[in-house]
Amino acid sequence: MPNVGDKFKGRITGATYVLKKIEGTMVLLQEENGKTQVLTELSNLKLFYDKEEREKESKPCYGIVNLEKRRYPRFNVDLPIEYSRRDLVVKHGRVINASEGGLLVYFPEHMEIGQHLRMNFFFPSSPGLNVIEMVTQLVWMDIHLGETWGDYRCGVRFIDIPPEDMTKLRNFLRSLS
Repeated sequence: MPNVGDKFKGRITGATYVLKKIEGTMVLLQEENGKTQVLTELSNLKLFYDKEEREKESKPCYGIVNLEKRRYPRFNVDLPIEYSRRDLVVKHGRVINASEGGLLVYFPEHMEIGQHLRMNFFFPSSPGLNVIEMVTQLVWMDIHLGETWGDYRCGVRFIDIPPEDMTKLRNFLRSLS
């Protein structure tokens, strides 16, 4: 069944019409220049006109695509980190990946999103072990990985990192690429 707004092309003239109105068995078609055609029988529409297909609407595609939308590339690492909250008790965690904007860290305890942490990030360098001091903010936390793991996976972003430590971090990350 044709609908108002459908486009049809005349088989004889080749002109394109838009279906403006259906009244009982009568059909009103209008050409782009404003001329109209009246068909007394709806069945004549199928005899003398071909329906033009509308442009297909784009439908979402499904599948696995890895489009990295991060500002900084991430690098997989497995390195120790020391952290402390306001209570200044030093605890230990593991950095799983790093970028110039933040870290993915496994903590042994539950943290609050938005919480600030002082951290020391340890990584190997040619003369030995290098340390970067920073203040971070917890921006997300995954569910607990289970009592046997004892870890909480968290994302932290850098709030305060001295320029010389940021240079050390950049150099370390470049060495990984």
